[in-house]
Amino acid sequence: MLCGQATSLTKMQLQVLKLMCEGRTSQEVADTLFIGKRTVDFHLVGIYRKLNVSNRIQALVRARELGLV
Repeated sequence: MLCGQATSLTKMQLQVLKLMCEGRTSQEVADTLFIGKRTVDFHLVGIYRKLNVSNRIQALVRARELGLV
C-alpha cells in the first residue's frame, strides 16, 4: 500500500521533494518554483502523508529508499 501511495506523488510534490533533497529550505523551494512558502508547506503535508512519515528528514530517507530521488 505504501508503494502505491508513494507512486501517486504529484509532479509538484516530486519537484518539492527533489529540491528538498538538495538541501533547500521551504522558502528556497518556493522561490525556485515561483510559489508561496505556504504552498510548499501544503505539498510537504501531502508528501508526508503519502510516504507515511512525520518530518522532512524521514521523507528524504523514505524517498531515497523508494528510488523517488
